[in-house]
Amino acid sequence: MTDFTVTVPASDPNRLARLNRIRLFSLALARGCILLAALLAAGLVFYWFSASPSSIAADALMPPEWLAGLGMGRRAAGFAISFVPLACLIVALMSARRCFGAFAAGNFFGRDAVKGLRDFALGLLASALLKPFSAAALSVLLSSDAPAGQHRLTLGFGSDTILALLAAGIIAVIAWVLAEAAALADENAQFI
Repeated sequence: MTDFTVTVPASDPNRLARLNRIRLFSLALARGCILLAALLAAGLVFYWFSASPSSIAADALMPPEWLAGLGMGRRAAGFAISFVPLACLIVALMSARRCFGAFAAGNFFGRDAVKGLRDFALGLLASALLKPFSAAALSVLLSSDAPAGQHRLTLGFGSDTILALLAAGIIAVIAWVLAEAAALADENAQFI
């Protein structure tokens, strides 16, 4: 696959303006992906290592007395369990950053754009699939001090997971179509 950088003759100022808007917006989104990834990771660290046990219990829909003895070991374990789907999302965001970087460079049909978009979809898919299992593991971890017979194993599959799976599928198909368009453009370039 050849990397195609879009260039526009100066005689078409409207198209040049549109391409410049695409490039600037893509550059902003590429930087936004880095910022969002950093904020998500920092937020998760902050939550697990500074939130009160009663706050964590309320989020987990558990009685606060079950987490009265929440120490650093269980907090670290909770962070590690929560970080697995987040790590996939961070990988997805860095892939989106590569795609937006290619768009910002005017390389709309190149390998970086296609691979970045495809890898974003795969990371989003992995994050969405792992999220219910992460929640289940957290429910077991957080209920480990519960009275006998009240330990929990909660497996949730909500609308946010379904929407993330749908978005991942849509983006994967768009990446697939983009790869086919790039291959077609490559074939047509060989006839010229």
